[in-house]
Amino acid sequence: MSLVINGTPILNFSPKAEKRLRFSALAVCISMIVVDHYYGNIFTTTALLLYAMFVFPAIYLNRNVQLKYFSHAQDPIIAFRIMSLLICAALVVVWTVAIIDHVLNPPVFPKEERLKELMGEHYESSQTMTQAGLFMDDSA
Repeated sequence: MSLVINGTPILNFSPKAEKRLRFSALAVCISMIVVDHYYGNIFTTTALLLYAMFVFPAIYLNRNVQLKYFSHAQDPIIAFRIMSLLICAALVVVWTVAIIDHVLNPPVFPKEERLKELMGEHYESSQTMTQAGLFMDDSA
């Protein structure tokens, strides 16, 4: 199956539509970075970095680039661009669900009594650790 039909590829956007796609994708990326900085965790940052990695081939492998650099192998480049667009859309959905879940249901850490119960004799209270840190700083 060829992704080039009668010499014109699938997703042959006009230059104005390509410009809108670039600006909107990069605006989404910047807004995701800002929101992730304040509300994110390691999973949301991973989804954000994957989005940022796939957004550049999705927006910059346009028709002009395909003809200039990949004139003999357009089928794989068109397929890669389509998959990059789909992956970007899926990652925006995954990132949004993860951020909403993290904000609405923040992680709950056990209380000190539960830590004593779980760790047994290996448990040191935070006050003891702080005092030990002060003693270590004084001796140095």
